[in-house]
Amino acid sequence: ECGHSYHTLLCHHEMYNELWFTLFISESTLKDCAVEVQEYDSDGQNAALEKCYQALTWQLYQTSQWNSLFNSNYEKLPAVEYHIVTDKGFNFSTVDDAFVCQKKNHFQITVHIRITGHPKYVKTQLGMKPIEKFYLKVFGIRVETPNQTIAIEQSQTDRSKKTFHPVRVDLPGDQITKVTLGRLHFSETTANNMRKKGKPNPDQRYFMLVVGLYAVSQDQFYLLSANVSEKIIVRASNPGQFENESDVLWQRGHVPETVVCHGRVGINTDAPDEALVVCGNAKVMGRVMHPSDSRAKENIREVDTNEQLRRITQMRLVEYDYKPEFASVMGIKNTHETGIIAQEVKELLPEAVREVGDVACNDGEKIENFLMVDKDQIFMENVGAVKQLCKLTNNLEVRIEELEQWNRKLARLKRLSSVKSTISGGSTVRYVCLECSPIVVTEINEVVSVVEMKTDFESTISQSTHPISRIPEVNFCDILPCDKVYCCPIHQPKVKYQIYEKTDAEEKRKLKCEFLLFGRQHIWTLPVARLYDSAYYFRVAAPGFASCSTDPYFAGMFFTDYYFYFYRQCN
Repeated sequence: ECGHSYHTLLCHHEMYNELWFTLFISESTLKDCAVEVQEYDSDGQNAALEKCYQALTWQLYQTSQWNSLFNSNYEKLPAVEYHIVTDKGFNFSTVDDAFVCQKKNHFQITVHIRITGHPKYVKTQLGMKPIEKFYLKVFGIRVETPNQTIAIEQSQTDRSKKTFHPVRVDLPGDQITKVTLGRLHFSETTANNMRKKGKPNPDQRYFMLVVGLYAVSQDQFYLLSANVSEKIIVRASNPGQFENESDVLWQRGHVPETVVCHGRVGINTDAPDEALVVCGNAKVMGRVMHPSDSRAKENIREVDTNEQLRRITQMRLVEYDYKPEFASVMGIKNTHETGIIAQEVKELLPEAVREVGDVACNDGEKIENFLMVDKDQIFMENVGAVKQLCKLTNNLEVRIEELEQWNRKLARLKRLSSVKSTISGGSTVRYVCLECSPIVVTEINEVVSVVEMKTDFESTISQSTHPISRIPEVNFCDILPCDKVYCCPIHQPKVKYQIYEKTDAEEKRKLKCEFLLFGRQHIWTLPVARLYDSAYYFRVAAPGFASCSTDPYFAGMFFTDYYFYFYRQCN
């Protein structure tokens, strides 16, 4: 029957190894010529199959013996485009790792041929020969001895068998011609088909099927193109040992109520490429366990969770619908899903994406190098991203707590400042200088906030000596108003720091220690000696806000540092 569309043809044979006809189908018409349908069709069944299955693969055969075609102007035409599909009769045996054909069962093949231009001559070793007709030949060869051919037989309508003779085909130029050859049988079986201890015979012999296109001129056949199949096992009738081949794969396990399969298992698919391939949904009521023992691992190292968070942030989460022609092949009922795009994940996390080969859809479209995603990898990326987010959250919580503490301290400082502003007058602070030269006691009006100290407090005054080469001339009366002048006695003071919290009646210098509103006024002795210079440093801090280890950044806010340098200037 002629007139089938290209898409219908490709759906029937979606396991093509070569899709060469896709290059020119748009510019050619498809001519479906089921040659002598009553004779060659298989029990009235067309080549169309309801379901696609694993098919024989084909390779070029004896290319050195191919002959070229020429048109009426003796111009060489392109090589014949030639493709073969086995429609039925061959089943792949996982145990034998080969296709098996039962001798009593017929098989069927479909050949697609396209000739570019209009051939008139075939070039032979004797020169140009006019083409009279084209023929298709089908025969078998032995793998171990390719020169020995195996005859092919064909069942007749009365179920009798006759030798299959070459079939004449018409090949119009610039068109695709489809030829279906059915009801074919091998005339003999392969050798050493018997099992040995339930396993394939190591001396198993194989056939290969050859389909060739020939040009005929003056009763001579000239090969134009030919393909040869992969190895085939041809068996006689179905003996019991072959009917239970599954027993070799499925065996009773050592544990009660267990079954063991040595091979790959496919559900809703006949070409599993993993230990278990399920085309459809799967329900798991228990847990899915993964090996994770450290004793079975090496090169263990921490991952960068910051990088995992970055990758997860860049991954795009989308909603999508699977194409109906793809969903039907994969057994997907709910086509609407939420997920990720494999091509985008491959750019961020290449190890989570893998190519699984070509996938054919129901409409004949083939998706080459189909990509699949390992969602376990994505899950572990999410675990690392969550850990990084926990770190960031903890850091933010600590920072917020610190800011709240500073906020409370600032509020207290504001209250202190408001109280200080209510003081009408300043406190008198006496600065006593123990120098050899005349010095002054200067009274300065100023509001002072001094660190509140307990009786057992030890001051942290630092004292150091720094020799100088030249003493500058300084007249302190030019800086501050001089009220009274005292002379410092020369003596060796004890290097001792004392805290005077009350007025000491026995103090030699009768220095007065006055209590302020927010602290105390403290006076320390300063050691003075000949040829002795000293530096004097102390810090005035707001109570509860600063200490000796407070960050210098807060100088002027919570504390003020004072540095004094004392030196002798004597005649």
